[in-house]
Formats: sequence, C-alpha cells, structure tokens
Amino acid sequence: MGELIQYYKQGMKYFVEGSLDKAFSYLTLVASAGIEEEKLNNAIALMLIYKGNFEEAYKIFALNNKNYRDGISERYLSSIEQINNCIEKHNLAVSLIKQYKYEEALFHLLSLRTLGFRTLNDDILTCSIYAIKRDYVKCKEILEEMHLINKEEVFYYEMKDYIDKKKYSKFKLYAASVAAVAIIFSSIAISGFNKKSNNTEKEAISKPTVSVKKTNAETDYKILANLSNDMMKENLYDFWAKDKELDSSKLDENSRSLYNQLKNTFKDKAESYFYNNGLELYRSENYKKAFEYMSIAYENKKGSYLDEHIIFYLAKSAKASGKGGSEYYREYINKYPKGCYIQESLYDLAIIDYKSNNIKEAKKYASIIVEQYSDTMYNNDKIRSIIE
Repeated sequence: MGELIQYYKQGMKYFVEGSLDKAFSYLTLVASAGIEEEKLNNAIALMLIYKGNFEEAYKIFALNNKNYRDGISERYLSSIEQINNCIEKHNLAVSLIKQYKYEEALFHLLSLRTLGFRTLNDDILTCSIYAIKRDYVKCKEILEEMHLINKEEVFYYEMKDYIDKKKYSKFKLYAASVAAVAIIFSSIAISGFNKKSNNTEKEAISKPTVSVKKTNAETDYKILANLSNDMMKENLYDFWAKDKELDSSKLDENSRSLYNQLKNTFKDKAESYFYNNGLELYRSENYKKAFEYMSIAYENKKGSYLDEHIIFYLAKSAKASGKGGSEYYREYINKYPKGCYIQESLYDLAIIDYKSNNIKEAKKYASIIVEQYSDTMYNNDKIRSIIE
C-alpha cells in the first residue's frame, strides 16, 4: 500500500499508545501528502486541541463534520460554549497564581477537572501548586495521568525527577508556572477526555482504511517526520543534523511545502538558539561543542545585534578548541572597529599571528593596541615584545 500507509498506521499506533508527539509528526506528514480520511483528521484535531491550537482543530472538526457528519467532530463543535467557560475559569486560576493565591487557584483548577475537561496546562499548574505545598502524593497522581495521555510530555519527566531527587538545579518550579501562565493570552490545551472517553475515542479511530495519492522514498519520509518532531520539541540541534540527510527533491509537492515551512521556522529560531546555547557551552569550557554551535549560529545570522557577539565567540571558541580563529577575528575587527570586543580581538589576533609567524600582521594589530588602548590590560609585555 506504500510507505505513506505505513506511516499512517504507525502514527495511529503512536496515538493509541499515548506517544502524541510522534503521532502528531507522522500523521501531519501523511495528511500533507494527500490522504483524505475521517479518522486521520479527527486524530490530528484531537491532538491540536491537546496542544492548545483550538483554531486549527476546529477548522478540521468543521470540515470533518461537513464531509462525514461524524460523532467526534459534532460533539466538539457543539461544546464551544462549555470550552470557553473552562478557558475563563483557567484564566481566573492563572490570575490568582500571579497573586500567589495558590489555594484559591487550586480550587478552580480542581473544579475544571470535575467538569471532565482535562487540560495539559492546568495539569502543569496543579502539579506545581501541589509541589509548592509539598503534597507530592497528589502531584504524582496527576503526573501519572498526564503520562497516560502523552508518554513524551517533557514536564512529566522534569517534575518527576524534581520530586524523586529534589534536584533544584535541574528543575526550577517557577519555570513550569511561568510557561503555563503564558497561555492566558492564547488558546489553552484541552485534552477533553476522562480515562474512559479518551480510550474510546482513540479506539474509534485506530483502524484506518485509506487510499494514497502518492508515495515517496521511505527514508526521506522518515527523516521529514523526525524533523517535524524535532521542531515541535524545539530540538534545533537534532533538526540541523538530520536535515543534512534529507533529499527534499524526492518529496512530493505537499511534503516539500511542509519541509519548507519547517526550514523557515528553523531559520527564524536558529541564530538566537545556537548562540545562547553556544555561549553556555563556552562558559562551561566545552570549547569544541561551543565552536560547533557558534558555527551554526554564524551560518544563520540575520543581520541583527547578535551578529557581533556570534562572530566574536566563534573566534574565541575556535581559538580555545585549537581551530585557530584568525579569520573570524579579522572579520570582527573589520566589521566592528568600535565594537565592544575590539580590544580583546586585537590582542588575540596579534598573538595568533605572531605564533603563526605572520609577523607583519601581528605588529599591525599590536601597534593599534599600543596607540589606541595604551591604558588597558592588553597593552602588556607580550604586545610590546611583538612590536620590538
């Protein structure tokens, strides 16, 4: 039946098993390749709701209800008012959390659960409040329920590690609350299932019978599915590494469009992501990895204020990892003659050139230090010995 059918079946299998991140990657890939099927659409819509993208989910439900008149889409379309009420109650809880009124917030969060509307972000907030109250038993109960819905939920593992080991350096409780608070300005992520209805709906769409418009090379589809998963998790390093293995020319038009969207998202985020992580690696003295991250940031410069910092730390990490760095120091000096790192760049380049027996260039940069920065720590014996 073709590779796409296999990805469809695998995506549905992940969905039923509760591996929603993988399921979403596989099924959106299949949908982009031209499969039209009621159960596929419902699965994607349900996951979009869980992830908080109500607008896109309800577009799919509306289309499904129009084409197939199925029970799942009709139920969700008829429950918009109730969902809006839950959103209002959620936002009230968020407001109370901002005022440190945890008991009142917890009351409203628990009342949402009794209504049957399970939300990822409300579970995160509830867990966080229980952890603050040191009621770890109840916190673990909610964590396990979250794990049943999505076995790949990062919060589950971070909070579980915090509770089990009390590793404050690895998990800061406030980060979870802040992340959940941010949804007050957008759609919240509602799973909408109790345990019984969750399993029933998953089982109802677990056996697809579809036709495929077009098939492509299995490896390229697999890579594209993995790229989608990496981008969803904002794992940009893995995305960058896997992207080299993909031959986009072998994809059909719809899949290539999805790939181009992923690439554009990567380009938007890559500069700051790799710079910030590269800087942390440099500060922790992992110079080889820092050079790799700074190199990727350099490849994705956007002409922003970060460019100056990227070029400088690319030069520093290259020097520290034994890769020279002179070309990046020269680029920095030429582009930013009044930059915030100019003195250190002149100094490092003078030393590098001198050690490379490029005496003329070494003297040029050493002379600039002596003439323009004579009262700084860089005008030292090493620099004066180069000039002499």
